[in-house]
Amino acid sequence: MNTMSEMNKLKNYLISEGASKVGFADVDGLASKFVDLPNGISLVLKLPKKAMMFLDDEDYPAYWKCFHSKVAELKEIALKGEEYIKNLGYNAFALTMERNECDMEKLLSILPYKTIATKSGMGWIGRSALLVTPEYGSAIALCGILTDMPLEFDNPITDSECDECENCQNACPVNAINPQKWNDRLNRKDIIDIETCSEYIIDQYKNGLGCTKCMVECKLTQEYLKKIRK
Repeated sequence: MNTMSEMNKLKNYLISEGASKVGFADVDGLASKFVDLPNGISLVLKLPKKAMMFLDDEDYPAYWKCFHSKVAELKEIALKGEEYIKNLGYNAFALTMERNECDMEKLLSILPYKTIATKSGMGWIGRSALLVTPEYGSAIALCGILTDMPLEFDNPITDSECDECENCQNACPVNAINPQKWNDRLNRKDIIDIETCSEYIIDQYKNGLGCTKCMVECKLTQEYLKKIRK
């Protein structure tokens, strides 16, 4: 079976299991700290209407419960993808949050899901440092799979595709977002003060609240919300 045929079957399988978007990327060397597999699969799952309605009502406990249920769904999709690839005779590693050692204080993981996503053309990094997709804005959850299965990579996105919109920057309650647009040559600190951001988010979360303003106010998120709220 040729590479493209196997890829298409894998992509169709992951979408049939619930993924909204699937992309393929060259991540050679980026995950060598814990697993030496050169190819990445980006999994994107759009947030449902009910999650956004919870935000409209400022019902943050219900929103976070819904959001984490979507993260759990993606984890299961990634694990099924890992098994699927192994059954083809290749190595695979579902990059779940537990395996990726996410540091919630630094809002950072060993191999950020956003890195796999931009390298596979799923979207770009907005001013908010969130992944922005053309279809759903930032109203998404992310996961990934690493593998040595031969893949034909999607075209990476290396520069912001945001226009001059500053919605997320203006919405930030702690002024953590810098005016600099993202490109893949910048460091995260060039576009956001992550210490100020994480401190505020963690404090809000501990109080049963949350800060989703940059995600909600993204122009492309708003376009997605208009579609699902009809």
